[in-house]
Amino acid sequence: MEKHILPPGDIRFSIFKGMENRIFQAGVVFTQPAVVAGLIESENEASSLGLEVRSRVREGMSVPAGQAVLTLTGPALALAVAEDRVLGWIGKASGVATAARSFREMLPGRIRVVCGGWKKLPLPWRQNLRRAAAVGGVATRILDDPFIYLDKNYIRMIGGISGTLQAVAALPGEKVIQLRGEWGDITEEAAQAVTNGAAVLMVDTGHVEDVTRVAGYLRGSGWRQRVRLAFSGGITREDLPAIAGLDVDIVDIGRSVLDAPLADLRFEVLGPAQGAVPDIMSF
Repeated sequence: MEKHILPPGDIRFSIFKGMENRIFQAGVVFTQPAVVAGLIESENEASSLGLEVRSRVREGMSVPAGQAVLTLTGPALALAVAEDRVLGWIGKASGVATAARSFREMLPGRIRVVCGGWKKLPLPWRQNLRRAAAVGGVATRILDDPFIYLDKNYIRMIGGISGTLQAVAALPGEKVIQLRGEWGDITEEAAQAVTNGAAVLMVDTGHVEDVTRVAGYLRGSGWRQRVRLAFSGGITREDLPAIAGLDVDIVDIGRSVLDAPLADLRFEVLGPAQGAVPDIMSF
């Protein structure tokens, strides 16, 4: 491992002095059941330390406690640094993927489960955690087809539901618009959205009674089949049983997925690499 990987004077240079030619093997192991994610970043991190990396799992796999994720081979100093730098990528991403899988399984298949909150993350985290949500079975876009998302701030600046949709009517892509009851009753907002060409109505209040009212209004008006109805706003695991029975097509769950706790891992040095450590799938 190149010395520039650690700051000058790091105590580990002294601890492992004279061991540069001794090669060890270590494993990264889940201590709890999880859905695997974050392998690309963790493997890249380990490789940047000069370690030989072998993957034991694939992203998206559901694995039990005790399952080995990676086997790393290299000198003691590199392995000591890897313990600090490799686990976090897998731990956080796998926590998100595990939460995403759980939420997806709690809602019926007719509902598209989306996690759009990744857009609020710091740029360096976005790719990792967006992919984690996806491998957990949750979409990261409201629609697969091209669309224009018109949120509350666009509507405030342009001036109302009807005016906003009219302003973008000639632009390509399906129109997705937030409804929050800021421009009158939320059912009146829904009427304006439907009659001005919206394809998806996003009830972004987090209140089940709001989306229930909008769904009932759309059915009573004969408009329900013309649009897809989405629901979002601070949705948590405790809300899902009630949401499962709603007349909605899309549910956007952001923070509850992305704030999922780390999937716990341990880093185990298994011994010298020269034939002393069996090639096993878990340990």
